[in-house]
Amino acid sequence: MTLAHAADGRPVVDVDDPATWPRSLADLIYTIADEADLDEPDLYVDLELTDREEQVRDLLRGRLLRAQHATRLLDHEADAIRAHGLRPLDAALVDDRLEQAHERGCLSDAEREVLRSQSMVVAGRQRVASREGQVCLTLSAEATSHGINGVWRLLSFWGGEAIYWQHCDDADGMAQRLRCLGRPALVTAYVDLASPGRHLVFKSVVHTFVGKAIGYAPANADVLYRNAIPPQHIESIAFPGDPAYDRLPGLPSA
Repeated sequence: MTLAHAADGRPVVDVDDPATWPRSLADLIYTIADEADLDEPDLYVDLELTDREEQVRDLLRGRLLRAQHATRLLDHEADAIRAHGLRPLDAALVDDRLEQAHERGCLSDAEREVLRSQSMVVAGRQRVASREGQVCLTLSAEATSHGINGVWRLLSFWGGEAIYWQHCDDADGMAQRLRCLGRPALVTAYVDLASPGRHLVFKSVVHTFVGKAIGYAPANADVLYRNAIPPQHIESIAFPGDPAYDRLPGLPSA
């Protein structure tokens, strides 16, 4: 097969596609998988692989990892991601989303102010498990339909966690409004874990590769990426009706 390359020429590695794994990485991962003695494949997360994580990241140096950002987008927001990439969460991003939605008639004055005043990043709010300063992604697209509970809210409520977090359980309030805005979207992007920034991956990169190597389709990891993702590292944005979205069963269709 022809391996994917980003616009800057760097090869792209996909945890779901072993044909994209560099030989040195594949050899290491399959050795670990062969040596793993697991009663059930989902126990891959319990393997003690801490000493292998840095080694795996070194083997990925110079390459990009394909990752997925689940969200809900208005059309102008999808255009902005294609043109400018993905921005880390901060108050300015939340304000921009609210202002642009308001300017286009998607939010009333009152709705905009309620969402702004109760956002996760509003000035003065205590930061608890904050997503601020990062882009949140997952490593495996194939695992999405196996862990639908993890992405259902992201795809169902507009604004991302920073905006919807106070409202999605309020069935008689703002929740229905947020469910009517935009469309579910899967943004496929490339991340460089060797780039500056303390990027966090849970459980780990190596666990995800090993889980895939032993044939466990739901193997996945959350990536808290501490940099902006430039437009040349945005591969696609898939909506309901697009093959890349519809191939994953169980996702919201509207």
